[in-house]
Amino acid sequence: MMKYVYRTLILLCIFAGSLYYFGKDIQEEVSDIEIRTVEMGETTFPLITIRLKDYEINQLHGYSTNLNANIVRENITPLDSSQSFDVVINEKGNNVKRVIYELRALADNKLIETNTINALEKEEEYKTARIKLSEALSPDTEYAVKITLVTSESQKMNYYTRIKRVDNSYYKEKLNFIMNFHTSILDKKKAEEIKTFLEPKAGSDNTSLAYVDIHSSFDLVSWGNLEPKVVGPIVPDVEEINTDTASVVLRYMVSGETESGTEYYYVSEFYRVRYTDTRMYLLNYDRKIESVFDINLTSLAKSQFKIGITNQSDMKLFTSTENNKLSFVRERELWYYNLLENKAVRVFSFRQENTDYVRDIYPEHDVQILNMDDDGNIDFMVYGYMNRGVYEGRVGIVFYKYYSSDNRIEELVYLPMNIPYEVLKEELDSFSYKNKLNVFYFTINHKIYSYNLTTKAAEVIASDITGDNFVVSMKEHFLAWENSSNQAEATEINILDLETQSMEKITALTGECINLLGKIDDNIIYGFAKVSDVTTALDGSQLIPMYKIEIADKNNTVLKEYRKNKYYVTDTMIADNVITLKRVKKAGSDFTQAEEDFILNRVITSTSPFSLTTRVTDKMLTEYYITLPSGFEMSKVPATETTVNTVIKEDTTLRLEESKRQTEPYTVYARGGIEGIYEEAGEAIVRAYNRIGIVVDNKQRIIWERAVRSTLKEIRGITPIYTSHGSDSVTASVTMLLQYRSGSSETKVKKGTVYEMLREGLKDSVLNLTGCTLEQVLYYVNKNHPVIAMKNGKDAVLIIGYDAYNITVIDPSINRTMKIGLKDGTSLFEGAGNIFFSYMQ
Repeated sequence: MMKYVYRTLILLCIFAGSLYYFGKDIQEEVSDIEIRTVEMGETTFPLITIRLKDYEINQLHGYSTNLNANIVRENITPLDSSQSFDVVINEKGNNVKRVIYELRALADNKLIETNTINALEKEEEYKTARIKLSEALSPDTEYAVKITLVTSESQKMNYYTRIKRVDNSYYKEKLNFIMNFHTSILDKKKAEEIKTFLEPKAGSDNTSLAYVDIHSSFDLVSWGNLEPKVVGPIVPDVEEINTDTASVVLRYMVSGETESGTEYYYVSEFYRVRYTDTRMYLLNYDRKIESVFDINLTSLAKSQFKIGITNQSDMKLFTSTENNKLSFVRERELWYYNLLENKAVRVFSFRQENTDYVRDIYPEHDVQILNMDDDGNIDFMVYGYMNRGVYEGRVGIVFYKYYSSDNRIEELVYLPMNIPYEVLKEELDSFSYKNKLNVFYFTINHKIYSYNLTTKAAEVIASDITGDNFVVSMKEHFLAWENSSNQAEATEINILDLETQSMEKITALTGECINLLGKIDDNIIYGFAKVSDVTTALDGSQLIPMYKIEIADKNNTVLKEYRKNKYYVTDTMIADNVITLKRVKKAGSDFTQAEEDFILNRVITSTSPFSLTTRVTDKMLTEYYITLPSGFEMSKVPATETTVNTVIKEDTTLRLEESKRQTEPYTVYARGGIEGIYEEAGEAIVRAYNRIGIVVDNKQRIIWERAVRSTLKEIRGITPIYTSHGSDSVTASVTMLLQYRSGSSETKVKKGTVYEMLREGLKDSVLNLTGCTLEQVLYYVNKNHPVIAMKNGKDAVLIIGYDAYNITVIDPSINRTMKIGLKDGTSLFEGAGNIFFSYMQ
């Protein structure tokens, strides 16, 4: 009997133990079903380069989606009369079976030629495809090329470049010079050979390795005392090329031994060179360096994180209310630090532990922190080209949340985009915000969107938004915008509180307009003008004389008012808590320039226990550190963790309503990226001139480049029209230009401003070059395009030629075709406001 009791007790114990054991496993399994995580996938896409005979250039990264080939402007491949080049494929574990190429026109993306190459040649670890274009290319004309790799698993990856037929590009001589210069400056002894190409200036800043140029000291250009070693490959990216000149960018990484240990640096070198029969010229050179953030380089003696060499002296630091948590973005990596636990987390990065120094550090993306709460949870977004992971090869915006307690990130919304990173960056950088109600605000394509992350509802809250008609304050969490993109028609300013979603409005009186002018100390500045006072200048711009300026907070409480009898404000500049007012004075019905005035704003200083500080050493020169709160001591290097991605069970994709993308008329490209987008050609050209770049219109046609022009030019076939023929000088100049452009002497014009008359005859081809210098507009004369120039407030001349010392003009007001010295002409046109007009081909 007792043995049955024992058996029963034993079975009960086994049952209870099994229940506990299996119950624990079931509980863990349920928990695992609720929140599953996975590490980010490794890079998988092949890389390709373009080979011209024995030179490899232009490393291309693959896209898993289709972009319009004509809007991708990463590099250019020069072709000779053979119109052929090799595609060199580094398969990176894939099996590429065939290559498809498409040749397209830049202006309208029209397909010109396509073909499939099935016979790929094997060269060691690479495959190559020979592309020979059969369609005759117009010399010195750019085309777009899309190259598609098809793998054995039928996966397609797209790559983009531009091509241009330049029969005498001398690319080999130019690239040989550039690569020799590059290798020489890495060796102090060899660097002596390139000393003659530098142009050091006494006033140059030689205190930092972060940025050096052709005017820096020889010691700085040759890396000071760093002695760097290149890690990874270097493939030249040809940005622009002509017979005489070429612009080339080298992007690579180096390592260096410093007082802190082994450090790594991202490097970008820009070269602009000129080839002649006798020698090479280095026209421009600059180099930017950014340290790779490494938690192991932390300074324990001073409790500081080492940022190192950087150009980013205004890096944003996000902190918790009690200043015990910190987050920041460093070179496209998001970091979080908990002071109480002395724990650092690399929250997001595409950089792999086993990097190839190419694919995972490709810089065509960025990371932006939106906010961090007191628990250390971070809302952030990643936008641009995705180097790895589930969206590898796509361009888009991914909105994430980091949960510090679980050390995981969760994808909340994914917005696919069909534009390159550089274009996306220009559109998105202006504004993005996430509030406590789980609403995400962002700007794309001149629209402000709100997206409710809970209800998944998207809404356009404002359209026709430009940099001139909206203002955002992240500190006071509000957004303000005008109700019209035409400032003369704006009658209302909307102020949206991004947290409460309440709206305030500032309304102009009947017959008046209101202009948003900016912000100061997180308060908005705006002005009122009478519509009857608005006039149109000769260059087509509007003069809006504002009789009253106000400064108000987000609740529409006016804090300050500016008004002076007979004086009107036309524009403002805001710097260092001072508002500079550009003014005119009214005399009768006319407005004349008046002296500037100023509004001094109260200075509010706020200090944070976290700050960026600098140290200077003989070897590394100026370096930056993050200083932690006073009294905090870091006893050891923080423990470092990386996050995992939450497995998402539902589709987070948000596809915005399809609409024609609004493209600004003129984009400046320089040094491998977009330098700015502008409404007027003149503004864009000035920027391109200063940054050694080019200007393209919204059809991707080059309208200006800093090219070497001929030393002598005269445009023939223009019949002079003088005021003695019964026409004023402006109308005469416009008529001459339009008749030359159309090839017809019957062309007539209706009187108006210069811009209005040209617009009538030239439509979208007219170029308002106001703000350019005489030297810059002679680019058009060199292209056989006459240029209209205002020599005073009412008279115009037509520039039709130049030589080394003079310009040739037709001056209708004095009935003469004459020469003016370049120096005199420059002063004459500057005095009239540098108002010029021409046209694009």
